[in-house]
Amino acid sequence: MKLSFSTLGCPKYTLDEVVSTAKDNGYEGVEIRFLRGEVALENLEEFSPSGIRKTKAALDAAGVTVACLDTSVRFTSPDPAERAKQQNAALTYARMAAELGTSYIRVFGGAVPESSPEREETTKRIAEGLAEAAAAVKAEGITAVLETHDSFCTSTQVAELLSYAPNDDLAILWDVLHSYRSGESLEDTWRALGDRIRHVHLKDSSRYSPTEFNFELTGAGTMPIREFAGLLQREGYDGYLSFEWEKAWHPEIEEPEVAIPQYAAYMRPLLAEVAAR
Repeated sequence: MKLSFSTLGCPKYTLDEVVSTAKDNGYEGVEIRFLRGEVALENLEEFSPSGIRKTKAALDAAGVTVACLDTSVRFTSPDPAERAKQQNAALTYARMAAELGTSYIRVFGGAVPESSPEREETTKRIAEGLAEAAAAVKAEGITAVLETHDSFCTSTQVAELLSYAPNDDLAILWDVLHSYRSGESLEDTWRALGDRIRHVHLKDSSRYSPTEFNFELTGAGTMPIREFAGLLQREGYDGYLSFEWEKAWHPEIEEPEVAIPQYAAYMRPLLAEVAAR
């Protein structure tokens, strides 16, 4: 298993700062969500048709790969123009991902109403939109990974989504905190989704419920991180464990200069330990 961090944890960093942070702390990869305070990466020079080659060259020179390129794509809206916009965004990010040498773009399911029939109608719209997007980005050589998030935190919720539009092209980004705080065991999530899991988000917490969690420095909370790493090791997962420190959304939590090095320092010996068992 390899370590990466999401730039959600260092949203104001420049490309040079992201690269140096990864290199100095022994990260193999970075997951790109923000850069220079901008979440719409397509608007930045670093991801323009000419600039993206320089970005890739800077990452290659440091020996850092892009683990995943994160979009905000979701298909909750019934509006045809909005859905077309989301499809176009998925394709734009897929082409950027291909230029950067990563295999994955992150997409969301989004939030659905709790009451019927709105719940079923919205879930069906989401499933159909994701199926179309996943097929389109696959044609670009990229896999769309659906994060366990919003109304689709658990494998049961994901299975319901897929029942509306069976989709062999869609893989899973397992954000373990969201499935765990929703009451699903690590083993149950893996048993149901393991054959689709291509990328992982990891963060620590000390509060768990479907409506609440908090952020702790890695190892300071009570997430079963060692158990989780052991499960992935046993199951042969060899992708990234990507640190998602949500600094952009929660500015009150510790600074990236603290949290990002600390995650690597905590996880590296832990992974060596579980690999040696």
